[in-house]
Amino acid sequence: MPFIFSLACFEAKRLKKKTELRRLKHLRARSDICTMPDESFLKSFRVDKDTFKIILQKLQPHLKTTRLPQSIQFAAVLRFLATGSFQLCVAKDHHINIGRSTFGKVLHKYIPLMESVLCAENISLQMTEPQIQQSRENFYRKYQLPRIVACIDGTHIRLLKPVQNESVFFNRKGFFSLNAMLICNHNMEILAVDATHPGSCHDSFIWKNSQAKNYLSRSINDNFILADSGYALERFVLTPYRNAELGTFEHKFNMKHAAARNIVERTIGVLKSRFRCLQHGLNYEPKFACKIVNVCCALHNICRQRNTPSEEYVEHNESLENDNAENEYEDHQDGVSLRDEIGVSLRDEIARIIR
Repeated sequence: MPFIFSLACFEAKRLKKKTELRRLKHLRARSDICTMPDESFLKSFRVDKDTFKIILQKLQPHLKTTRLPQSIQFAAVLRFLATGSFQLCVAKDHHINIGRSTFGKVLHKYIPLMESVLCAENISLQMTEPQIQQSRENFYRKYQLPRIVACIDGTHIRLLKPVQNESVFFNRKGFFSLNAMLICNHNMEILAVDATHPGSCHDSFIWKNSQAKNYLSRSINDNFILADSGYALERFVLTPYRNAELGTFEHKFNMKHAAARNIVERTIGVLKSRFRCLQHGLNYEPKFACKIVNVCCALHNICRQRNTPSEEYVEHNESLENDNAENEYEDHQDGVSLRDEIGVSLRDEIARIIR
């Protein structure tokens, strides 16, 4: 008798699950992502409907037709990037309603494709002369610092404990991560991203060995990028003075420098607020997590270019901790002279205004 009762319970659960799957498939078949209210759509997927359609059109030539609509698959991926949660984007969202195993396959198909299609087009260090001039004018008008075209900083992307070489991914903050280097312009658009290094790597090491440094050293001419004191002062990289005394031109320079460099901290904050998966942690192997970071940066730039609203950004203050970090690289003498020249001119300009 107990055996028959158990068998009946098992059969009832099986039928209930089968009925639930049919209900979810029915809901998914009848749902249209783009019928959602604009505000809800933006909150759920972090892009507006027009941007959603434009990106999907770029991806479609590389996708095969399946029973699961491409719009649903793409929406599921964006929902995951926006929340960082399987349950929210898979089980609880009636507009999507796909199983976890199915979603895993979708994610591993779409992220590499989005990286190859979107990143090369939307993330680039190559700036036109008008773009360079606009950036220079913007930084000078707001912060009185001449010839600034970009800012650089690093941020940690939390990871699940890697299976291999876990020790190198354990960072100084006490968790496993990737250390992602970002370079941005005055409009908080990301010009370069390098998320290939583990969390134990120092910002200055990543910069020294990056393709971005090699490119900028040849092409930036007489312009500068701003970095915190975790980086070495170079001919084209301006860092703050160490131990500047109050009231000196060094201290005045540092104040202007910190205000201007805040743009990259805000960029990282907006990026992580828009795509919460970068806040909550990525439960994937480092190579795939790196692809997710790249895709989020490309989508962030698309949103900036299309003036897509973003939520309130989280405060990013990792660079404040780097200000006191030991710098293993010596400052370049040309950089010291150029920084002193800018600092003195800034002091003279302030004195002229006061008079």
